[in-house]
Amino acid sequence: MSSLARLSLRMGPSAGPSSRVSATAVNRLSTISRHLSSSANPNNKATSSKMSSPHDDLVLFESHHNARLYKLNRSSKLNSLNQEMIDVLSKKIRNWRELESCKVIIGTGDQRAFCAGGDVKQLVLDLKEGKDTALPFFKSEFELNWTLGRLGKPYVAVIDGVTMGGGAGLSLPANIRIATPRTIFAMPETKIGYAPDVGANYYLAQLDGAIGAWLAVTGQELYGRAVYELGIATHYVTPNLLPTIINEITSLDSPTPQQISSIVSSYTSSPSSSSSEGESSKSNPDGYSSIKGEIREFLDKTFGLKSIPEINKALTKAQSDETLSEDTKKWAKAQQDILSQRSPTSTAVALTGYRKAKEARRLDRTLLNDISMATAFCGPNRSTDDFIKGVSSVLIDRSKTAPEWIPGDLSDPKLSLGEITKNFYPSKPSEGQPELELVPSSASKLDSGRDSSWNQFRKFGLPSESDIRSSVDGYSPGSGAFALTEQELVSQFIENHGSPQGQRRKEIEERVRDVVQRRCKKDKQGYLEWK
Repeated sequence: MSSLARLSLRMGPSAGPSSRVSATAVNRLSTISRHLSSSANPNNKATSSKMSSPHDDLVLFESHHNARLYKLNRSSKLNSLNQEMIDVLSKKIRNWRELESCKVIIGTGDQRAFCAGGDVKQLVLDLKEGKDTALPFFKSEFELNWTLGRLGKPYVAVIDGVTMGGGAGLSLPANIRIATPRTIFAMPETKIGYAPDVGANYYLAQLDGAIGAWLAVTGQELYGRAVYELGIATHYVTPNLLPTIINEITSLDSPTPQQISSIVSSYTSSPSSSSSEGESSKSNPDGYSSIKGEIREFLDKTFGLKSIPEINKALTKAQSDETLSEDTKKWAKAQQDILSQRSPTSTAVALTGYRKAKEARRLDRTLLNDISMATAFCGPNRSTDDFIKGVSSVLIDRSKTAPEWIPGDLSDPKLSLGEITKNFYPSKPSEGQPELELVPSSASKLDSGRDSSWNQFRKFGLPSESDIRSSVDGYSPGSGAFALTEQELVSQFIENHGSPQGQRRKEIEERVRDVVQRRCKKDKQGYLEWK
């Protein structure tokens, strides 16, 4: 049954003034459905209620009641961002931020991709011709990433389809991030001789354990439900429900993130019986994540190490460790095989950038680190040519073998923390490094401690381990000074998440009980203490 038909049935027959309300709601849903499912047609002026000419074919803009929607519309390139798209989107987002009548912003792509990243292929083609387009592109992109993280109003990102690199930069700042079985998430930069940027490390550093470091270093792809389970997305629904969900959000006069979360939570997707039997993968995106149990423990221990040589050594050792299960040994080998294809320099930069973000706990500092790193990869006096080699091999020549990275050995001394910091994160700006203009300006001084949005990334998703620990230790607001039992802890998190019912309630309870089992101990009265 279509979303339009479901809404009509839910509203039922009516007469008089109420029938006009029903018609308005149905018309809005019809428009939203077209917005989500179709690409721009220059000859169809009914595609959007408000569009910005002459960029209709790149980004579409719509107004619905007090909501504002943007749709990335470069479908032939999986909505990868070019300079035009960033410029027009930045202008509109800054306008919406200041617009009193704009109460919520919703970002979408199409059925194949939210956004596959930045159009780095064109940037490298320009670099080869001596054109300096890369650093201006990164400067404007990072400035947009900052503004999205400081909107001061609810922001919803519908990450249906491919969401990578620059797409993460657009979506991770959102309060509400909705994934579907079609979602494929990755920060794949180490594949092309680069490293995660767009402020992504600020958000990856707020994932449980060392999951963020693993994603940054390996560029691993997450599929469907795993995107939600591991904390990238706050909600998980089936794609056919998206128009209905967006329609309900746009119907609100002045929505709060909590209200929006409750709406989306009510549509949480249950795994199918066939999918739940296997692990999440490209062919089975509705399966559960394999990052659990012993594999999760090994991941935290290994990718929590301080350098790539140490990580590589631990992966080698694990494959002959008789105390580990065969599944964990296979997982360790798979990660080492992945690293062997990546740029060693890029993996070291990725790990350093992640660790710096986790230490700083500030989005502004992370973006400043990103522009420093980008300058080292593609500036006039770049520290490596791996970015040019990687993009040329993977995206231009479509080679099936890894480029000849320099250095090519994961144990090379040039990958030490000192060398990487000196070359990619120097204390003073490098020659040609652009100066970021962050609008609005930061509310606190740079490097003055964590910023106001730190630890908010997971607020509307499944409970994070750090939030559960705060409640167990009595530091979380509302947790009280008294110790909690497991059931009291479960009840607290269900209440904090708006007391959802159905699948969402079940998932919150399962998450809390899983963390309690792994990370807590109980006294004789059943009260919890963090191990």
